[in-house]
Amino acid sequence: MAVAIRGYAPVLPDLAREQRITLHRGDWPAYAWSFPIGDGRANVGYGEVLRAGRTPTRAHLLSRLESLLPGTSDGAIGWRAHHLPLSSQRPRQPDGRVLLVGDALSLINPMTGEGIYYAVLSGACAGAAAVQHGLGPGTVGAGTAYRRDLRRRLGVHLRHTTVAAQLARHPRVVDAAMRGADRDRAMFDALVELGLGRGLLTPRALAGLARGARPLANGNLFDGMDRPKRQNGSHLP
Repeated sequence: MAVAIRGYAPVLPDLAREQRITLHRGDWPAYAWSFPIGDGRANVGYGEVLRAGRTPTRAHLLSRLESLLPGTSDGAIGWRAHHLPLSSQRPRQPDGRVLLVGDALSLINPMTGEGIYYAVLSGACAGAAAVQHGLGPGTVGAGTAYRRDLRRRLGVHLRHTTVAAQLARHPRVVDAAMRGADRDRAMFDALVELGLGRGLLTPRALAGLARGARPLANGNLFDGMDRPKRQNGSHLP
């Protein structure tokens, strides 16, 4: 389970044309973001994985955002926070006519906290299952058909994201991934698809991870996170 807060703030002049994500080692895994939405405002926020015995407050989440991306939350409105149920602890979609989609089925990427792609895909699959299997005696139940469809579309991907999230708990692995993605566009694209779509841990991505790990023999952690880098208009600190 993770938790995140987001609001909408005027875009800072130097961020008007780029998305920015800043990873944070203090509460790792955690990150802050600023995503311009095209109307002079940016979606800004901060999220972190919950830990046993610790309940982050609104003040804590906002203070972490401000410390990681100073000034991005000035003048922000529309603050909302919510728990993010990660897909690595999914409930079982029941048989029958009650269909769970998106967050209700814990379809939140455990590596990135992203859930829009899953919500759209699962909603479409649920609608198709309801139309095709929701009525009529002797037919496969909508819940059963929907569960099978989701397993076919996302099963392998969700297993890969669970493994990726476990690996990402180690800062050295994340640093190696950043280095590899900075050097290899194909690896960059593979990691984006894994974190925002339904991609897999491809051989190319794993090879790039291995190459990115080579400079870490000196023991430097988060070397790639301390200095912002640009990749297609985005900062990858």
